[in-house]
Amino acid sequence: MEIIYDLIGIGIGPFNLGLAALAASIPDFNCIFFDQNPEFNWHPGLLMDNTRLQVPFLADLVTLADPSNPFTYVWFLKSMNRLTRFAIHENYYPTRKEYTAYCQWVAAQLNALNFGMHCEEIHYDKRLDCYQIRVVNGYTRESKLFHGKHLAIGIGTTPNIPDCVKDLKKQDSNAFPPNIFHSSEYLFRKPALRLNTSITIVGSGQSAAEIFYDLLQSQFEIETLNWFTRTDRFYPMEYSKLTLEMSSPDYIEYFYSLSAEKKAGILAGQAMLYKGINFGLINAIYDELYRLSLEDRKSKESLQSNCELKSVSVNPDGSLDLRFYHTQMEKPFKNQTDTLILATGYEYGVPSFLEPVKELIQWTSDGFYQINRNYSIDRNNRIFVQNADLHSHGFNSADLGMGPYRNGIILNSILCGEQFKLEKNIAFQQFG
Repeated sequence: MEIIYDLIGIGIGPFNLGLAALAASIPDFNCIFFDQNPEFNWHPGLLMDNTRLQVPFLADLVTLADPSNPFTYVWFLKSMNRLTRFAIHENYYPTRKEYTAYCQWVAAQLNALNFGMHCEEIHYDKRLDCYQIRVVNGYTRESKLFHGKHLAIGIGTTPNIPDCVKDLKKQDSNAFPPNIFHSSEYLFRKPALRLNTSITIVGSGQSAAEIFYDLLQSQFEIETLNWFTRTDRFYPMEYSKLTLEMSSPDYIEYFYSLSAEKKAGILAGQAMLYKGINFGLINAIYDELYRLSLEDRKSKESLQSNCELKSVSVNPDGSLDLRFYHTQMEKPFKNQTDTLILATGYEYGVPSFLEPVKELIQWTSDGFYQINRNYSIDRNNRIFVQNADLHSHGFNSADLGMGPYRNGIILNSILCGEQFKLEKNIAFQQFG
């Protein structure tokens, strides 16, 4: 008899890992998860020392849906003999390294997780009334079929590369020149930066700020360190308590009820709610710039806003000519650099393995998933997506703190009941 799982998860990032952790507490719930990577590792190219999450430790994989779950961050600290130290430390925003170690601790205890397994295609099996998933072992290249009643697609996002840079990929290797790379590769490329004298970062968010700060503190000499952003300033993440109420089920309920046109307009003005820089990091950058200004040194730092990257060309000596346009002064200008780091965010793409079931999925007129309130994308509420709901459910889509809530909704929908009691009406303000 073919095993038919209650749920099959594709991709094991923090959101699907949290889903697996919550599902582990459900009696007789049969699930399995696959990821093509050899192990769990969250943004390994950005695990610099002292970089922190922008959400507190309570926004872990499970607590906000089930604080009694054995995979809370508090229980992780207790297991590592660090809970008292953490309490005395009184900084409730874990470092990225701590959070990754926590996720790896959880992953090591869940038998439902399978790494090194690539999902090739998904078909609907009418006879069994379930989905048939073909998975290929990344080591042996052997393929195997699995069957599941429900799917959770959590493959994550991919680096967003500006159009003016995409054409620089080499035809023989489909790779960019070694001195052009996305911020997600920063730590892997950092050793080679010692050979360069001029570094330019393009981007406006947390990753750009973290890399700029890390390079400010580097021991090797940098002749010029430039940071360009298209936004009108280097703005902080808005983090007041009434604003934080928008990171709640109440606001999601309100936002989801609006028209697609209205949602798009609202999102365009909410960058400070989810794309900004940690306030403490901005202060740390300024303090470091001030300290460096007191020293007799040759290196030079430059921060410029309102600058849109228009083109990149490679000179015979390998250096780069960057052409920018100042959006307020309405003037073009050129910058020459040895290395270009693109801190230009991430984008979600529809995975090719969904092509065979494309007709079963609901689509918007512009090619996005048409996502139901319970995060499913089909009429039968059986295919769910993670972190693909920015356009439908609002700016909280990528917020780690919303993971347990979304996963609680998904599991409650699958079980047709309230397995997880999710809080409602928590905001003091009224959104609609």
